[in-house]
Amino acid sequence: MARSWTPERRDQPELMDAPGLPEAEVLEAYRVLRRVNRQLGNRRSIRRELLRFLGEDGYGLQEISLLDVGSGSGDIPSDLRAFAGSRGTGMLALALDRDSVAARQARLGNLDVIRGDALRLPFADRSIDLVTAVKFAHHFSGDALFHLVAEMARVARHRLIVLEIRRHWLAYWGFIAWSRLFTRNRLVRYDGPLSVLRGFTREELADLGAPLMDYKWTIRAYPGFQLALIGRRAGFRAKL
Repeated sequence: MARSWTPERRDQPELMDAPGLPEAEVLEAYRVLRRVNRQLGNRRSIRRELLRFLGEDGYGLQEISLLDVGSGSGDIPSDLRAFAGSRGTGMLALALDRDSVAARQARLGNLDVIRGDALRLPFADRSIDLVTAVKFAHHFSGDALFHLVAEMARVARHRLIVLEIRRHWLAYWGFIAWSRLFTRNRLVRYDGPLSVLRGFTREELADLGAPLMDYKWTIRAYPGFQLALIGRRAGFRAKL
């Protein structure tokens, strides 16, 4: 029997989820992760989803609010705010992370930063136009994973986007090769391949959205072994 290209999902904790890490090492890891977002397609993919959002139902004609959950050093919401602005749309960009080092880094990008729990988002129901999580959901498993998506769905007024890693052996070995070329940071070298093994299949992402009946769900694939779970609140049309 041929070996499957899709490994079983792993559940080991990542090093950066542990408390008490040396701050200098964490700062360097965030610097490398910003490079990952640029070079491995994360920014391009989430920009394309933002374009879809702005192009549908007249969203591009108004100012919007965005919450990025598990935002790390905030490069994704900062980039999306600039990208939206280049197309004439104002954006209130919020970054949420529980890590104090991440929060300080995100504030350097002039973002509104909230230190908080992704499983208990400190926002009212339907209070944020667009809620995103970019390569963050794979840190969760079981009930906590579903609760993360449910919390994003609760807070989102119009749409939520979960951009994740497609679990695949080529992605696993590809990141190992990339990390050996571009970084010596032990956190990234360990967590990156493990993140791939904690990633998802299309079916697993679909199962996350299915119980949340207020949304119409779509899954799109992007280059670089990326999958996007998109939830669009049913029955909503923006005012033109």
